[in-house]
Amino acid sequence: MASTAPVGEACQRRLALGRTERVRMPPPPPPPPPPPPRPFSRKPSEPAAPSTRAVVAVAGVTVEDADALECGVCFLPLRPPIFQCEVGHVVCSPCRDKLAPAGRCHVCRVAVAGGEYRRCYALERLVDAIRVACPHAAHGCGATPAYHALDAHRRACPHAPCHCPGERCGLVGSTAALLDHIAATHSWPCTTNVRAGETVSVHLRDGLAFLRVHHHRRRGSATYSDHLIMLNVTREPYGRVVSVLCIRPHAAAEHQVSSPPPPAMQCEFLLVSRFGYDGDGGHCRSHYQKSEFLIGCSDLADGLPDREQSFQFMVPRCVVGDDDEGGIQIHVRIIVIN
Repeated sequence: MASTAPVGEACQRRLALGRTERVRMPPPPPPPPPPPPRPFSRKPSEPAAPSTRAVVAVAGVTVEDADALECGVCFLPLRPPIFQCEVGHVVCSPCRDKLAPAGRCHVCRVAVAGGEYRRCYALERLVDAIRVACPHAAHGCGATPAYHALDAHRRACPHAPCHCPGERCGLVGSTAALLDHIAATHSWPCTTNVRAGETVSVHLRDGLAFLRVHHHRRRGSATYSDHLIMLNVTREPYGRVVSVLCIRPHAAAEHQVSSPPPPAMQCEFLLVSRFGYDGDGGHCRSHYQKSEFLIGCSDLADGLPDREQSFQFMVPRCVVGDDDEGGIQIHVRIIVIN
């Protein structure tokens, strides 16, 4: 029994020492900090070019609910800048300005922090990335504007169709296609390469004739270059009347949009005749006639305008005579005035 006491005391001392060592053990070292980010190799203002694989992966995406891309107040397509409330309901910039005095979201009625909606940069990037084909792609337009810019592009697209002025002719196409169709199918005379502001001499007979006037100018998002001018000569009891019209797409809606108006054009007609005959065989030895007027525009969707209300130039019968083959020699000048 005398030998067991020291052994027990030794065990107790070792146990106490172990507890003391465990209590006094230092804490484990903290984990090493993460490595610093790699330096940015692209300028912040430089957009990241999407990979070909990424473009192909989303090429077949369709939007089942177009309302998701529209403002919940005015129902127009969302375009940057876009704003949102604290919950996430979004509005366009004009509607944000109108709702600011209320100080609350128009949907959830939650108070807007500081009375201001917050910018939603993620949605701005998304709506800029959603591209759609032009509705006039079948007529040669290869543009793919952003969804929110589609309406503006459609109003200014130079490939918007026009209608052929021929009776019972159903051709609908761009002005370039219409010009080729006019010469190839109907054989109407067409004077090309006419520069705006220069005077050309045109021999007109009963029926239609055309001028292609070149004038390159950019207004807003639209570029105007070649203008297709139609001259329509009809016979009346008192002589010949000439009506002038510019065949141009979007003409019916140009006065309804807020974009810059297309260029207006002025036409100058000059007729100088040295010899003519009236119906009774009398002679008209000299005739001078000049007229200046603005040219109307149409895409001819409703056909030719009423000739009795739209003619701008009348040549008396005593100058023209009754000869169907004689025609009229007129000096024409087209001026773009804005």
